[in-house]
Amino acid sequence: MLLPSSSTLFNTAALVPAIQALVVPSSQSPLKRRDIIDQVVLPGFPHPNPTVSYWQEPPHRIANLRTTPELPTSQVFDYVIIGSGISGAAIAFKLLSRDANLSILMLEARTAASAASGRNGGHCKPGDWKEVMDWVDLYGEDEALRIGKMEQDCVDDVRDFVLSHNVSSGWQDVETADVYWTKEKFEEAVEIKKFQDELEARRPNDGPWSNKRTVYEGQAARDYWKWPEILGAIAYTSHTQNPYLTVCALLEESLHKGLNLQTTTLALSLSQLNTTSSSEGAKWAVKTDRGTVQGKKVVLATNSYTNALHPGLASTGFLTPQRNQVAAVHPSKDTSKNTVFRRSHSYPDLHSGNNYIAIRAPGDPGAGDVIIGGSTKFSPTRERNITDDSVINPDIADDLHGVGRVVFGHAN
Repeated sequence: MLLPSSSTLFNTAALVPAIQALVVPSSQSPLKRRDIIDQVVLPGFPHPNPTVSYWQEPPHRIANLRTTPELPTSQVFDYVIIGSGISGAAIAFKLLSRDANLSILMLEARTAASAASGRNGGHCKPGDWKEVMDWVDLYGEDEALRIGKMEQDCVDDVRDFVLSHNVSSGWQDVETADVYWTKEKFEEAVEIKKFQDELEARRPNDGPWSNKRTVYEGQAARDYWKWPEILGAIAYTSHTQNPYLTVCALLEESLHKGLNLQTTTLALSLSQLNTTSSSEGAKWAVKTDRGTVQGKKVVLATNSYTNALHPGLASTGFLTPQRNQVAAVHPSKDTSKNTVFRRSHSYPDLHSGNNYIAIRAPGDPGAGDVIIGGSTKFSPTRERNITDDSVINPDIADDLHGVGRVVFGHAN
């Protein structure tokens, strides 16, 4: 099942279990006070006052941007994109790069790139390779290879954009690994790796084979990865970044190409128009808290909020929102010369759940900060069907703050 995320990220001071998450009202106020809907939390829609994201302090210069002071309700746009995260930003950039004459309106309920794309762990990693056997069973081999290749291509595409546009988002190419604490899960991962190797031998041109994976087992894994308790690791190439700055750079490039961005504009519903009576080819109307806009096509880049906006899709049960939580902690030791802190890490089989860890590189703001996400097993619901990012789960926060000493070990 597809589990779109609404992630929250908090800044704490040291890598010790006793530290509590800091939750304060957001300083990113909109351009002007909106109407009474600001005071109402609509179920399933973006919360008007989310927690402050680690990545979004200070807010970007386009955080509160409205390209035109008034909402352009009289114009029919070629595209209306709802959502300014990585999906919406990439779609706008691709469309305008291919056809500069397109008219595109982007609606964002809060500040630019302020939802999951601006409050995740900063990990840009093709980590779903472990699903390939399930994909083959569900969809067949051809489609499974397309999915795997699409994931790697998306990661490569983001990297190419950051490097070619000289984006200052702290992008780092790093070695990563899926590390394992239990014999059963490690052996299962090795079998999946062998299955993938067999696919590559048979179909060398069809899969995500550019990113080679290396298996380390037993003491070799502990010596190489320097995690003292693991049984194995499968290493490959990944990336870390400030995701908020990457997405804002994408948005700025599209703004230069003619994108109309309307922040703090909450899309409430969409309806299909009668094409025989609509003007200028409008096929869709999108009702917002500031008026109704029209477009020939509408793109829902709305992640976990999609069900609220599109009841028809919600009725299928295809999308299940899931809130994820992340903490930023800082080791008391100087880790700048320790190779284990130059990598990123994921582990699916420790007691806390499917966690991941990324480290801010030397020279970055927050250099040495350890970004840890996951631990959803401490929630009875696994945080499913939760979209409220104005609060945190304290049990998850407590675990995330203590993870570092467990996985890295006292020696590190």
